[in-house]
Amino acid sequence: MTKTLFRSRTCWTLAAAMTAALLLPSCTPAPEDISLNRIAVKPVQAAHMVNFAPGSAALAPAEASSLRTFLGGGRVIGVTLVAGDSPIASARRARVSQTLDTLGYPHSVAPADPSFAADAVLVTVNREVAVPPACPNWTVIGPYDPSNAPSTNLGCATRTDLYLMVADPRDLVSGHPLAPADAAPSMHAVETYRTGKPSASLGSADGASSGSSAGASTSSSSNGQ
Repeated sequence: MTKTLFRSRTCWTLAAAMTAALLLPSCTPAPEDISLNRIAVKPVQAAHMVNFAPGSAALAPAEASSLRTFLGGGRVIGVTLVAGDSPIASARRARVSQTLDTLGYPHSVAPADPSFAADAVLVTVNREVAVPPACPNWTVIGPYDPSNAPSTNLGCATRTDLYLMVADPRDLVSGHPLAPADAAPSMHAVETYRTGKPSASLGSADGASSGSSAGASTSSSSNGQ
């Protein structure tokens, strides 16, 4: 009887220990595929029609300006030209290609499309754009989390606010190229500091100021006498 009771208690103790080990959060590692909410940069494709007058291959200034505005809408990673299969279509495609070369956009030309009958050249652009996070993200809801993983909504508000506050979302993809810097004033200031000699412009200004002050003092003395 005593041995039976001892074995029963031992079994219950082992069962309770195993159950507690399974319920301990520290015993379950956090998953490694937790993806926090971020602003994503994704490739997208956009299309623009460059229109021509019927029977003409001359590119109107308004169409050239519209093409320039379209191309400036984000980081361009690929440009393709599509036109019809006719001599006038080839001339129009060549005119648009020349304009892209002038603007500095590398591009490719698709094979002539016999079904393309419009008085235009189709310009397709692959570019990268910033996409805001899909918030809110309450994939996991509840106070109990044995994996001890971060909240699925962590960072949503911060990154969404950043996306909305940026004046130009293209800045989230790439920065602006630096303009040429004018280093002459800085170099002149360093040279003045090293030599201990003020510049001629400062000296003349100080001299003019001193002369004006001295003249004003002499004038006051004369008036006083």
